[in-house]
Amino acid sequence: MSMNEREITMGVIDTRKSLRRFIEKCKNKTMFESTSRLQKEVLCDPILHPFSKWGADEVHDLLMSYGLFHADQWRKVEKSLESWDKEQLFSKIEKELGRLRKKWNGPDVPVYLYPIHESFIGERENKGGVAFQEAVYLFYGQPKNLKDDWRSILAHEYHHACRLTEKKVDLEKVSLLESVIIEGLAEYAVYDTYGARYTAPWVNQLKEEELLRIWKEKFVPELNLRGQQKHREYLYGNRMSKLPRWIGYQLGYKIIESYHASHPKATLQSMTKMDADDLLLGTKFNQL
Repeated sequence: MSMNEREITMGVIDTRKSLRRFIEKCKNKTMFESTSRLQKEVLCDPILHPFSKWGADEVHDLLMSYGLFHADQWRKVEKSLESWDKEQLFSKIEKELGRLRKKWNGPDVPVYLYPIHESFIGERENKGGVAFQEAVYLFYGQPKNLKDDWRSILAHEYHHACRLTEKKVDLEKVSLLESVIIEGLAEYAVYDTYGARYTAPWVNQLKEEELLRIWKEKFVPELNLRGQQKHREYLYGNRMSKLPRWIGYQLGYKIIESYHASHPKATLQSMTKMDADDLLLGTKFNQL
């Protein structure tokens, strides 16, 4: 994927404009018009996004798969925007993004914020996202445990952009080991920046003995498996394959945690620059 030739603003994109345009179209639509089509037409116009070879269908499929609200939820989206405006959420995210970019010497990429799909609220604690070298997408609802828990998903996803850019990762050729390390570094970035309260519940969901067993039996034989799409069950879990939910995320986090325990002088920035093999080499997970 590459940046297109259109001018895409860097920093936090004011998606409220297109969201309000979508809401108005929903209010005035005929009974025969599809809210999904309107959503795709207004929010997923390729001119708004930095992917030169993608059409509206592809942008829409991508955003829906990672947490974009269902089009029929447009009334709730309107309420979310009112709440976000009251909390000045966009300006807060813009300010924090600038701080993280400076702290991590990260890339200048556009960050898109959209309301989250209702089905993701319980599963992903009311927030989600996806990141590329070209852009970061955040999906958010309302605070769940901490008033500013949006910081967690911002730091996690923006760190992805940092790692992907630093290592020039090709998502179609990336190894399973690198995918696991990418997730581990991103959540460690949350811990390093905001503390344990902001980390996801999955960081400690399995005991070490079970974690090491799964790593040895399920992951080690497949560490060179190439292509991000082939990694989904390893990252998110798969009951049929006897992989617990979020297993790849927890393994990644524990690998980075183990590396830092053995190399206490290592910083997030220095680990972000390291090859995945070298990070693994300095941990208990390499002894299996």
